[in-house]
Amino acid sequence: MSRRPATLPAGRRAALVAAAVVVLALAWGAVRPLPAAAAAPPAPQVDAKAFVVMDQRTGVVLAAKDPNERLPMASTTKIMTALLALEHFSDLSTVVRAPADSVGVGEDEIYLRKGERLTVDQLLMATLIQSANDAAADLADAVAGSQKAFVAMMNAKAAELGLTNTHYENPHGLDQPGHYTSASDLTRLARVAMSDPRFAGYVDRSTATVPWAGHSYKRILVSHNTLLEDYPWVDGVKTGWTDEAGYCIAAAGDYHGHQIMVTLLGEPDESHRVADALALFKWSATQYARRSLVTRAAVVAHADVPYHDEGVSLVTAIAPQAVLRRGAIVTTKITAPTSLSLPVTRGTAYGTAQFYADGKKVGTVALVAQRSFAKAGWGTRVGYQVHRAWSWLTSLL
Repeated sequence: MSRRPATLPAGRRAALVAAAVVVLALAWGAVRPLPAAAAAPPAPQVDAKAFVVMDQRTGVVLAAKDPNERLPMASTTKIMTALLALEHFSDLSTVVRAPADSVGVGEDEIYLRKGERLTVDQLLMATLIQSANDAAADLADAVAGSQKAFVAMMNAKAAELGLTNTHYENPHGLDQPGHYTSASDLTRLARVAMSDPRFAGYVDRSTATVPWAGHSYKRILVSHNTLLEDYPWVDGVKTGWTDEAGYCIAAAGDYHGHQIMVTLLGEPDESHRVADALALFKWSATQYARRSLVTRAAVVAHADVPYHDEGVSLVTAIAPQAVLRRGAIVTTKITAPTSLSLPVTRGTAYGTAQFYADGKKVGTVALVAQRSFAKAGWGTRVGYQVHRAWSWLTSLL
């Protein structure tokens, strides 16, 4: 027997029942804790001065060493250069004419000549694949009118993105006082850049060609990111090297089904950069495991039922599983009615439970009635009214 009478007309009550759906954002423990996961091995030792390993999908840092130390960044600078160029030019077929200050920048170049015309697309390929310093300078001039003005834009963008340990002095990354980043900032910047499919398309290529004025053949661009050619699951992003910076890389890959970013600053040489990046990618796979989100038939919600004091429990229809990061913060969002109209049928879905790990949805399960209740007949209604009257009388005694 119910504690409250069902006195509303059926149509109005049905409308209220439909409007009585509630959404609750609950800590995972409010539903049922996950089974304990076996401890993962610690991150391998690497020779970089600083590193970060990040889950690219969620932005969660899996491991780090001195992530906020300010260090030279070399040509990983060009991630920001390309990001700003892509934001500025909606038409990548726009032709850019090389000014004098983009010629002869030094180190890695495509040997631009003053007045040479290339499209923004071609300059982006040269900047991100070949890591050409003159191409980066040409893009900076095209976007801002001067490299100095472009550097101001770079620092403004860094501030906008919250990169508090990053400061730029040039658009290409050659050593210069005051030109630095951190492993944490560089990883976050690379993640932002990779969210643009145009940027991701450039850094996933190991070779390309662009025209070369005055020559019968084209310039051949070759990426310094040897991981791209040797490991098909790697899909970017940018390497760098200078005397002060050492060997650097911001790398991204889909390793064993996990989108991972590995950033290394200050490696002693190319072989250590590659070996350490691979070691951290492989270690990242130990940070994930398939786990049950909830057991089957777990009581998750409760709904009132007319003429029945006990109401009905809403339970999970299945036991969903998902691959989760070890230590992930899991929350549950429950959508279920606070009351149901008769009849109620066992096994019928009346709501859902949605599961989120580190803020990303990882599963949904239907919430079904644990038992059935028939439509209330004349006898049940009369019996309810008698029970109500008796309860009222006894409360006066």
